[in-house]
Amino acid sequence: MIDLDFQLQRGPFTLDVSLSSDSRVTGLIGPSGGGKTSLIMALIGILKPSRGSIGIRGQHEFFNSARGVNLPIEKRRLGVVFQENLLFPHLNVKENLLFGYKRTDPALRRLQPEEIFELLDLGTQLDRGVGNLSGGEQRRVAIGRALLTSPCLLLLDEPLTGLDVNLRDRILAYLLRLKKELSIPMIYASHSFNDISTVADSVALLTVETNEHNRKHSRVSRLGHPLDILSEAAKVVSIGSIETVIEGEIVSTNPLTGHSVVHSEGLEMYVSPDNKTPGSRCYVTIRADDIIISVGEPPKLSSLNVWAGTIKAFENFQNTVVVTIDVGHRIRAALTEESVRELGLAEGMKVHAIVKAKSLRTVVLGSKES
Repeated sequence: MIDLDFQLQRGPFTLDVSLSSDSRVTGLIGPSGGGKTSLIMALIGILKPSRGSIGIRGQHEFFNSARGVNLPIEKRRLGVVFQENLLFPHLNVKENLLFGYKRTDPALRRLQPEEIFELLDLGTQLDRGVGNLSGGEQRRVAIGRALLTSPCLLLLDEPLTGLDVNLRDRILAYLLRLKKELSIPMIYASHSFNDISTVADSVALLTVETNEHNRKHSRVSRLGHPLDILSEAAKVVSIGSIETVIEGEIVSTNPLTGHSVVHSEGLEMYVSPDNKTPGSRCYVTIRADDIIISVGEPPKLSSLNVWAGTIKAFENFQNTVVVTIDVGHRIRAALTEESVRELGLAEGMKVHAIVKAKSLRTVVLGSKES
């Protein structure tokens, strides 16, 4: 789907990109100064490669040095969301959203305003000034404005930078909704492996080498499933906590404890009390560090979430082992190498995954941002 094969030179910095991806969302990760933004700017047309080609297979050719092709920015039909929201302060939410839509050829419009208003829960915000919005609301407006140009490719450059954990979870949930509902391919650039692994189907890893003359050479050294490149990514970026995000529906609330019950394809999750309304769709985030693995029948615990499952895979990085467990959904637990040995864990083994309800973070789309 996405075909990139080019070299870009900026002073003492050289970026070599060879990348072909059919994924709905392709992640791009690397260290600060590793060339992620330069790659995005080359796609947009702000920076011109010294040689090579950039395009979407069978659809669009943006740049080809051999054929003399270099489409201007406005003809590339790319939607872009930078870490700065770059909204027009003199326009209200609706006017910002429709800015690109009105300038898009009607014959090329594939997305309608009402569809995006609904997907991003912006219908009640349309008359507000953008200066009165929260950081998360502004980010949603920026994403919606990019989508309403009906782009052939959506580029997201560090879209969660500057957001606190709650707003980050919320924007990630909206990106997962867009991924599910829309057929627009995306490139998601970030230095956060956790954000990338939540949204992306495959990840391209940028690595940088510096020679004795202090010239930097960055290249795509690996493309694969997020877990497949975990150990290599850990060498160039801070991994942080691995997380799993599961979409579900709130089906009930315990009147005594207030805990909500979320169902997702047979998996039952108890989440913290927070006045959540039954029938609401939500996204539940599970940190790998919060999962306890029990071999055999688990002991009686205060934890409400005890899920039977099967170990599917192990990935080692640094002194941590990420264990993938199928409990109806594939979740990831982080253990020490010593714990894995002591428990005798192996692929195919039946285990129980245990998580406290208060450890699960829940986002209900459409609810008020905090």
